Amino acid sequence: MADDEDLRREVRRLREDVDSLRRRLESLERAVERDATDSSGESEPIGSIERDETVESDAITPSDAESAAVSEGGREEPADPSGRESTTDSADSTSTRDWELAVGVRWLGLAGAAALVIGVAFFVQLAIEIGLLGPLGRVAVGAAGGLALFAGGRYAATRKGYVRWGRIAAGAGLAVAYFSIYASYGFESYREAIGTPLWVVLAALTALVGATAVVSVRDRAPLVVGEAFLLGYVTAAISTDAATLVATPAYVLLLAGGLVAVASVTRWSRPVLSSTFASYGVLLLWLADVDPPAAAIAVVSVATLVVYLAGSYVLRGASVDRLETRRYRAQLVAITAVAAGFGAVLLEIAVRDWNADAAGLGPAVVAVLLAGTYAVTDRRPVRPDGTAAAGTVVFLALGVAMAVETFATTVGALVLVCLGITAAETLEEPGFRFGSHVVAGATVLKLLAVDADELPAFDAADPVATLTGRPVAFALAVAVFYGLAWWVASRPTVEDDSRYVPPLEGVYATVATGLAAVVLALEFSGVGVSIAWVLLGLALLAAGFALEVRGLRALAIGVFGLATTKVFLLDTRDLDTVARTLSFLVLGVVLLIASYAYARSRSDVSVTPNAVSDALGIGSDGPTPEGDPGGSDDEN
Repeated sequence: MADDEDLRREVRRLREDVDSLRRRLESLERAVERDATDSSGESEPIGSIERDETVESDAITPSDAESAAVSEGGREEPADPSGRESTTDSADSTSTRDWELAVGVRWLGLAGAAALVIGVAFFVQLAIEIGLLGPLGRVAVGAAGGLALFAGGRYAATRKGYVRWGRIAAGAGLAVAYFSIYASYGFESYREAIGTPLWVVLAALTALVGATAVVSVRDRAPLVVGEAFLLGYVTAAISTDAATLVATPAYVLLLAGGLVAVASVTRWSRPVLSSTFASYGVLLLWLADVDPPAAAIAVVSVATLVVYLAGSYVLRGASVDRLETRRYRAQLVAITAVAAGFGAVLLEIAVRDWNADAAGLGPAVVAVLLAGTYAVTDRRPVRPDGTAAAGTVVFLALGVAMAVETFATTVGALVLVCLGITAAETLEEPGFRFGSHVVAGATVLKLLAVDADELPAFDAADPVATLTGRPVAFALAVAVFYGLAWWVASRPTVEDDSRYVPPLEGVYATVATGLAAVVLALEFSGVGVSIAWVLLGLALLAAGFALEVRGLRALAIGVFGLATTKVFLLDTRDLDTVARTLSFLVLGVVLLIASYAYARSRSDVSVTPNAVSDALGIGSDGPTPEGDPGGSDDEN
């Protein structure tokens, strides 16, 4: 078994080395190609840069035009091949020109598009006031004008090279056409005059949005695609007026599925992430307006979550370079997390409507779906979905918290933490470990905010209540966290976590010690707290010396400091003479014993520049430096 484990670790290390070498080779190839392009003195016009790029950003920043100054006709102006001074002047003029283009093309274009859309709205109002044309004529003129502007903007972007201006114009035309068609139903006077049924308007708006999305994907225009799908969600919100059980959720699933299909071609993650909020927002409107049965809510919730999990799977098939970018990875994490969170809420609503006694089933179903997602991605040619792995642990813990009472919730959370750590070790997936860390942190907060107040204290007269009371809950948490600290310190493979979280052995040991101090303060009072803290520090110190673990000794010193502060600042003021005397005597004796233990073990104690940082962990002591271990202190 040990040989198999070593072989798996070696294979994983070699795979990571190969991936790193491949990324370096691709970076070198891109650098060579870029140098060759720069040395040839040729640069692409802005239009071609935007058409060929595969990233999601639709805007051209000023840095996109550094290699060429664009003339009014869309062609490049040759660079000045003079000396260094002229090169500097050329750079200054190019920078000025870039700033001018950014303001002139982008911001003036956006302002103009917004003004045009608002102007069309005022035109409709004016046409109503003066009786210009009829309602149907106004809708037709607005829709035709918007489509013409969209076509003109697309022509300018794809044929003439005015990419940014063309896409702004196309987006404005789409908005004008959309709201013109919407006016035929949205304005009551238009609806009564034309007699437009809702399904006709929905069909027309759907056709407009769908055609625009297809054309814009073909043109690689993510801004226009995003606008098209945004208007699609507006249409989905309008469909709630139909007050039907199927129309709105079907429309939402169609839009979400369309975005996933687009992502399978373009690998655009931002529209998919943005649509999660829009999809679930429209579904919540549908829930409020229609009041559907529990079965319908459950089916729609599961279907929507499956669509977005499929979208995350599709996006994980992107190139290695894109997967290595921090923003792209963050968007993948957010897609899974947001969809799972909303899905759990909707499923829990459905479960409560179906059976109020089945609380917690919604998050549990989401956890099962996330576990299945991880299993699929772990066996396919895509990067495993670590977010799904972490979410499995988190949503299982959430389901347990909703289903059982306070003490059982704490016990269940601690069990899930241990199971998650075990799964991470067995399956070699850090996601389960991160999910366990999240549940552990939530458990600590629950212990301090809920268990400390709601669970009963120790009562010798009621042993049943004591076994499910506050001392046992805290004791279990302390034992589990100390055990996790030891486990983390003994597993070198967990060092990968240091990129995202602090040294966990020190965190878990410190939290366990803090919880022990808190429960002692809750269960005792007065001089009892002081004595209990002193004995806790003594136990930690003894364990630290026996196990040769510097971190435990550092925690013992911290507990001694806490007890000393209480004795000198509080006990002298709040306790009577007998109790005050006892607290000082116990503290003094124990501190002298601790000091004597340090004096006896001088060969084990090394004061090095790394002593403070080493004390944060639970690693074993290293060899003591050569030389006189006692020094002059033994003589003082």
